Amino acid sequence: WGTNTPKWIEIYLVLKEYHNDKGHLRVGQDDNANMYDWMDTQRKLYHGIVKKPIMTDNKIEKLEEMSFCWSLDGKERAWYEKYTEAVEFYKEHGHIRVPKKNNSSLYNWIESQGKRYKETKGQKPLSEEELEL
Repeated sequence: WGTNTPKWIEIYLVLKEYHNDKGHLRVGQDDNANMYDWMDTQRKLYHGIVKKPIMTDNKIEKLEEMSFCWSLDGKERAWYEKYTEAVEFYKEHGHIRVPKKNNSSLYNWIESQGKRYKETKGQKPLSEEELEL
């Protein structure tokens, strides 16, 4: 799955289509094991865990155009994906007051972030990186 191979481009195009259809990149191993493994490999290349082939700036840009999350940590990726969903909602509506009945998952995530921001007892406070976003 080198970054300059037809196979890389093929899977990238499938991922792009998935993103266009679903509006996210939350690909589970049960959804598409090949694409899930490919995404995992891209993250490992990016972080230097896998040394070859080298991840090019062009490929990084292509993946980041779809808000690809480079984190190796599943919980961190889930947070980033919800953050991206909130940003998209804001771009479309000009606010983040998500109706619970329309998208309870995003509504609950935003509520949780507000509690974390206020450091409500029992909630993990937002990290410096999360606050910067």
